[in-house]
Amino acid sequence: MKKERRPRLAAASVLALGLALLWALALPLEASAQSSAPAAAAESLEAAYQSALQLFFRGRQLQVAGREAEAAKTFANSLQAIEKLLATQPSNLDYINLQCWNLFRLERHNDVVATAQKALRSAQDYRIIETLAESLYFLGRNEESLAYFTQYFQLASENDERMSSAYYYVGECYMRMKKYEHADIAFSTATIMEKNMYYWWYRLGAVKEILSQYRRAYEAYGRALQISPKFQYALDGRARVKAKAGL
Repeated sequence: MKKERRPRLAAASVLALGLALLWALALPLEASAQSSAPAAAAESLEAAYQSALQLFFRGRQLQVAGREAEAAKTFANSLQAIEKLLATQPSNLDYINLQCWNLFRLERHNDVVATAQKALRSAQDYRIIETLAESLYFLGRNEESLAYFTQYFQLASENDERMSSAYYYVGECYMRMKKYEHADIAFSTATIMEKNMYYWWYRLGAVKEILSQYRRAYEAYGRALQISPKFQYALDGRARVKAKAGL
């Protein structure tokens, strides 16, 4: 009885089968690589953004410490980093916001206005609006500044970190415009929201004095001196209104 013979696969067929198996095994790996590539790119961009953000905050620390030259250099480095990211994602509002922050701290207020207004033509972002409003204040464009602060108040949450500062600048705008009752309301709101800003208390005292509210002016000057006991303007103001306040 003859042994049954099994058909042999030709060499070419074996090779074709092997390639097919390799291709089938490679597909999941290739698909995985393709799906992870965007995630890796996104992580890289986020890391670069966080680095630029930390540079900005470092600049603020240096500024508060009075190291202005170092602060300016740090803001410039942060700005350079964020502008590189903007070259890849020019409409990213987080990037534009940080760009405006750095331009503001470098006192490039006209550039803040141009950058912010361009961004706001396509999207409303309360952070960019608030920075724009502050820059307009420093440029002496009081009515425009107030208009943007109004937009900010409408869009931002009540506990936004810039809310108290916005009210302070609104107060300064109204002081310039000699609308003292409005300034009183704005400064009062700012000091209620942030109680440790001695200069804000001094400005509240100044407007209270203008409005002949001498006892309240005395109290506001006193609050400024509790925080900064040697602040001369507040010392002078309190001495000036003391007799008028009946004290």
